[in-house]
Amino acid sequence: DDGRLTQFGGPVFSKVDYDTGLAAAAAFGWDFSRYVALDFETGYIGAKINNVPGYISDNSRLYNVPFLVNVTLSCPIPRTNIIPYVGAGVGGADVVFDTDQFGPAPNNFVTGSENDVVFAGQIFAGVRFKLTSNMSLDLGYKYFATGDPTFTYSPDNFNVGFRGVRTHSVLLSFRFDF
Repeated sequence: DDGRLTQFGGPVFSKVDYDTGLAAAAAFGWDFSRYVALDFETGYIGAKINNVPGYISDNSRLYNVPFLVNVTLSCPIPRTNIIPYVGAGVGGADVVFDTDQFGPAPNNFVTGSENDVVFAGQIFAGVRFKLTSNMSLDLGYKYFATGDPTFTYSPDNFNVGFRGVRTHSVLLSFRFDF
């Protein structure tokens, strides 16, 4: 989703357009039964800021490194290798704002990288296709959202803030069960 710039030294409300980004994730967990699983997930979600009207955005990017605990509910279809699933996760994300130059004018800008740790959550659903007893392919959808990060630049404690990230992802995954 497009975002919002919420602070640049004070309150602002400017639309942020992001380029299509990249996401990768890894999860490790435990299947309590054929129907319920719990896992810890981390990964990377990043996107380049394409445009903020009235602002210079030179090579500016937002990165998220989520750390989430997920619960997955599965419903195996009898006598098939098809397993629909739904789930949700909660935790946090280390959000990084990295820029060569970002600001409303050439003499009023921030540079460099700053980070903020914020609340994060996700919901997901999909279909798992069992290839063998311990390997499968997943086709799924994931909605991921974070709280609103604020990045503080030294030496003046100058704050730059964005509305939390909201991403929609269609994922093709390979799963290996031990």
